[in-house]
This record gives sequence, structure tokens and C-alpha cells, in this order.
Amino acid sequence: MASNWDECTGESRHQKSDSEESSTSFSGADSDSGSSSGNEARHTTAKVCKNYNSGRCHYGDKCWDQHICIHHLKGFCRYGTGCRLNHKQISSSSPRQSERPGRKSHGRQRRRSRSPSPVESDGDSDRPYRWQLDMGKGWEDIANNYVIEAQYSCPNTKGIKIYNTCAGAISIDFTKMRVLKKSNIKVRRKGSRQTEWLWWYRGDQSWSCYGEKGSKGKASPLQSSKLEREYQNNRKGSVQFNIDSTTYEVNFRGMFQKNVSTGHIRRVRRRPKYDPQSGVGLSSKFKNLMAPPNKAHMWQFEGRSGGNWHTFKNSGGCSVSSADIERCYQRQQKSMTFTVNGDTYVLDFSRMNQVNQRTNAKRKIRRV
Repeated sequence: MASNWDECTGESRHQKSDSEESSTSFSGADSDSGSSSGNEARHTTAKVCKNYNSGRCHYGDKCWDQHICIHHLKGFCRYGTGCRLNHKQISSSSPRQSERPGRKSHGRQRRRSRSPSPVESDGDSDRPYRWQLDMGKGWEDIANNYVIEAQYSCPNTKGIKIYNTCAGAISIDFTKMRVLKKSNIKVRRKGSRQTEWLWWYRGDQSWSCYGEKGSKGKASPLQSSKLEREYQNNRKGSVQFNIDSTTYEVNFRGMFQKNVSTGHIRRVRRRPKYDPQSGVGLSSKFKNLMAPPNKAHMWQFEGRSGGNWHTFKNSGGCSVSSADIERCYQRQQKSMTFTVNGDTYVLDFSRMNQVNQRTNAKRKIRRV
């Protein structure tokens, strides 16, 4: 089963994180390569599109310039066959060259038309997503990546720890889209236009999807589809909407929702809608990818002095064992209740802590 760990990352109520894919998605070029300006050169030979190489070309097949990896042309693309940019040679003259006589009309077309970011469109029309790792030799697919996708689609999941990869056991941070404690390994999710994105905000009790009823029984008038369109138009922008007489703002850059009047902030997450049919046989894949060989997961709580961890045992007045907690976790419960010497505790799997209901004292918990 997936590991929603706490020892690797922690989030406060007011934490602002970048979108899941923006921090690690490969831009395709980090040099000054690209097409030069000047109408005289354009009339003779089409140039390599610098916007395509930087992931910002919105013209697609209508672009005057060539959509090809500049580093491949120079003979030293470090991503090789794993590069998301085109490595096939294109004819020296642009197919649209004779149809658009001027640079200015090209600019006007750019303002009128915007297409989804290359982060979510890799040309694999038959594959809605691919999870990949790069260990310095190019991007390689992760086997049984349905498991990762299933966990990534859950807004309350901050990350996942997987085993039996080509890099051994690794922990992936979904909010920053990076591999923790291994700076030499990169991770990315290559999406496509088939992906339907859902937007979530952190309510008082749980995560709620925009457009659906939240914990207070009121549905947000703002739909996920509307947020996604605005996000694609400007990933650093924001959207305002009203519920009754209260105005709220969703900030894409910080990934948070703010009450404009009070300044109260809630976390926002953008996650794909998971297709259960794509995960046929998922339980057997979980066993292979998610569990280290011959190791049972243990649940522990932090000692009073901090730094010391103790395993849950059904003894000494405690009503649950580590195995009891693991069974609840495997059933994907959000929380569970247990007692210690007559005091009632609530264990929260999303926050990875336990709270004494009498004293309100909190302690961290972890799954190892």
C-alpha cells in the first residue's frame, strides 16, 4: 500500500507550495539556443523554435520555426531517447512559411490562441500518463506506475515511498515533484491532453473538490474545469469567486485559497482524476512496488523528549498494536480512535499525529 509519510516532509496550515509539476518538469532547453530575429533570414531558412525548446510555443504545427531539440541538433542531448522534445529531422523550410507573410500577424495569433502546457502533453495519445525517473542517463519509465498515479490522485497524499525501482527504495514528494534525499535522481509525470484535472481545497475536516459540497454542506460555484482553463492561461495568476457575500481568491503560484476579507488561507492542490480501469490488477502491483521484501511496517509515536520513537504495543494500557493501526491504514481510513490508560486518543493519518482528547496534547507518529 502507499506510504503517506511524515518524516520526510511536513506542511503547516499556511504552507504555500508550487504546483505539482512545475518544479521538476523538463523544459527541454536551458541555453540560449533558438531562432534569430529578422525577416530576411526567415525568407530563406526556417529556424529552430526557441519557444518550443523552452516549453512555451503555442502554435503547434502552425509555427513557422522548426520544433526540434536544439541539443540533439548539436549532437549532445543528455536525455537521449528519453527526451520529450522531437529528435527527428524536419525539412529546412517551414510548412507555414508561404501562408503567413509577416511577423506581426504571427504575434497577433499568439495572443488569440493558447494551448495546454507541454508538461501535460507529450504526444502519447494512447497513454494518459507516465511516471519516470532520471538518474543521469535519461528518463526511464517506472514499472507499475498505476500505483503511483492512484496515490497522486488523492489530494490528501503528500508523497509516496516505493521499493524495487532501478534506484532501490525512494520517496517522492508530490507537492514539489522531487525525490527526497537523493539529489542525483529526478522524477516527473508526463501527462497528455487526456488527463482531467481536479482542483481541491483543504476544508476544516478534509479535502473538498471545487464544484462539490464541502464539509459545511455548501458547494463552491467555481468548477475544477474553470480553474484548469485559467491555470493553463496563466500559471502565475489567480481567480476570484463569491460564495454569498464573501469573496475568495485562488492563487495558482502559491497554490492557496484566500478569504479576501479576513485573509484566512487554505491549501489548494491540483491532482488528476484517476481512472480505476487503468489500474486493473492494482493489488498485485502494490505488493511488488510498495512493500520491501520480508518486512512488516511498524507504527511508532514520538517520545515526550523528542527524538525517541516507541512502537505501538497492545500492552501497558494501550488498546491498539502496530498491526491494528496498519490494518486501518491499509483500509484507507482517515483516522482511528484508541485508548491509553483510560484516555482517548485520535490518530490522524493525513497529519501523521495523535491527539489526546482530554489534554489536547499532540505527538507525531510515523510508519517505518
